[in-house]
Amino acid sequence: MTETDYVYVEPVCTIPSYRGKGVAKAVIFEALSRAKKLGAKRAYVISDMEFYERLGFRKKYHYSFWFKK
Repeated sequence: MTETDYVYVEPVCTIPSYRGKGVAKAVIFEALSRAKKLGAKRAYVISDMEFYERLGFRKKYHYSFWFKK
């Protein structure tokens, strides 16, 4: 196992009827708490959703995604 000082958080989604109730926020904060206990000092998530900014994440990089049919 390779040790790092960061964690990658997968983007989360909730069932529409549960949105706005703090479920995703609770899941993210629990994951960050557990990661910190394991030694993580930074957390990354790849998403354009403002939700993550409201949780304290800051934009670090801007990615362009390319595709070809």
